[in-house]
Amino acid sequence: MALNRKTINLIRYVLENILPPFIRDSKLFYLLMWLYYRNKTEYLVSFRKKAPTMSQEEYSEYYKKIPNIMTETDCNEVSIDFILRNIEGNKVIDIGCGRGYLANEIARHTKGDVSGLDFIIEKVIEEKYENIQFMEGAIEELPFDDDSYDTVVCTHTLEHILDIGKAISELRRITKKRLIIVVPSEREYLYSFNLHIHFFPYTHSFLRYMAPLPSNYNIEIKDGDICYREDID
Repeated sequence: MALNRKTINLIRYVLENILPPFIRDSKLFYLLMWLYYRNKTEYLVSFRKKAPTMSQEEYSEYYKKIPNIMTETDCNEVSIDFILRNIEGNKVIDIGCGRGYLANEIARHTKGDVSGLDFIIEKVIEEKYENIQFMEGAIEELPFDDDSYDTVVCTHTLEHILDIGKAISELRRITKKRLIIVVPSEREYLYSFNLHIHFFPYTHSFLRYMAPLPSNYNIEIKDGDICYREDID
């Protein structure tokens, strides 16, 4: 059963701000996870412990086996609005494009050249959004020249990437004018409903990974998402 972003944020607020941490890290919460994931619960729980030593094949296998509880986009409406208002130029790419919804919204807004990249692109997505150029690749080694895109967008992706520093460096490398990143504002607990490796409960938690910061950047929390924008110096 897929849930929209507003519902996800409401659930997250209750779990992180109302439910005491000792319950979040207890077997009682594990039981709650089991009610949804059943026999895949232990597989999900083991992800963050195993992630540092997993091969790319093992890593990808987790994403194939764990059901996605989101709808066609992880972004909420206010973060999508933030992205569309901050697009610079006519050549844009969405890194970690998922099901292609955001890339299509960007194409509708800019009327420019929009691409999308993810480590797996399903054929049905290419057929659904024929106006978008989709390609497969890893964010840690993007297959593009320096300054390839006026605006580079990356949403709900960095929290999944083990080598986040390399990923950020690659995003900056291919950006000519503006980089836009959205990650969930979220705390880490022993048991979690997602395959996240990194957690950003505050804006400064995320900014630590972005150092050294450029002279022109903006960061704010919008309805459960941390929205970051920087101009390339």
